[in-house]
Amino acid sequence: MAEQDLDRSEAATPFKLEKAKEQGQTARSVDVVNATVFVVAMAFAAWHGLELVDAAFRLARIALVHAGSGVPSTASAWPLATHMLREAAWLVLPFFGALMIAAVVATVAQTGIVLSTDPLKMDFDRLNPVTGLKRILSLRTLFDGARACVKLIVLLLAAWYALKSLLPQFYMVAALPPQAFLRTLVEDATDLGLKMALILAFIAFLDLLYTRREFGRKMRMSRRELKDEIKNREGDPRIRQRLRELRREALQRSKALRNTRNADVVLTNPTHYAVALRYVHGEMDAPQVVAKGAGQLAARMRDIAYRHHIAIVRNPGLARRMFREIEIEQAVPPAFHAEVARIIVWVFAMREQRRGLTGEAA
Repeated sequence: MAEQDLDRSEAATPFKLEKAKEQGQTARSVDVVNATVFVVAMAFAAWHGLELVDAAFRLARIALVHAGSGVPSTASAWPLATHMLREAAWLVLPFFGALMIAAVVATVAQTGIVLSTDPLKMDFDRLNPVTGLKRILSLRTLFDGARACVKLIVLLLAAWYALKSLLPQFYMVAALPPQAFLRTLVEDATDLGLKMALILAFIAFLDLLYTRREFGRKMRMSRRELKDEIKNREGDPRIRQRLRELRREALQRSKALRNTRNADVVLTNPTHYAVALRYVHGEMDAPQVVAKGAGQLAARMRDIAYRHHIAIVRNPGLARRMFREIEIEQAVPPAFHAEVARIIVWVFAMREQRRGLTGEAA
């Protein structure tokens, strides 16, 4: 049984994944979020970078002009400070707003909306220095560190080759006018940033595949866990079997009461069993058991037979045997033909006699 628990060879069920999500456990790649934020930052810089730099220089020029105008007073400094703060906010708020939206979208796209307070709960194991030391010296930490070094080396190489391609332009930058110098500087910086953003996006894609694979491996289940989950969700198999039997019995009782109304005779024990028979001359080779019941069901069958003027014949031995050996909607076997035939003939004769008496009275 212990080997079965350790053999996690089955994929996680949707129920387990949903429970893990409720606890804040999801396949989320941090590199995807970082790469998305960096790509948005570089795209924003390429789109509005020059405008941001011009606006920053204008604010600096205003500050320098007021600083050289003399000793500032409270009356003059406060309007200047509020003006510069407002202008600075208009500069940086769209940029940081775009980065926040990018981070949220990258996270939700990976895991969906996760509302869980479990990660915020106090976990005293994290304060245990022994546990922390084991986590630091674990193979997973060493692997993550090696992976971070590989990412850093790849990014440094990409930055080196991008800067190497820009070296010929550096000799001509000094001869450019200030406006052209500023534009060239922003364009080269954003071009370098976009190239690194592409490298980060590729690394993030690989990390996403790795993170999903590791999360799927972590969530794998053993066959025992699958059985326990099914048992917890749907109940014990023995209970389900008993419920099915109860439903089947209820259906049989309902069918027995409904079919008793169409019977020709009801054989009784007289109190414990009841078997309802029906026979149509010329259509059936032998009488058919249309309903049977025991206990309270037998009593209700007798009540229905009494209300619908159906003959009730007391024959304990025959009623018990037919109840045990014949199923509902099954024809009476040849072993019962002689006894059943005498009863059916007597019932039909009594019915004809009663009809004759009714006709004479009319």
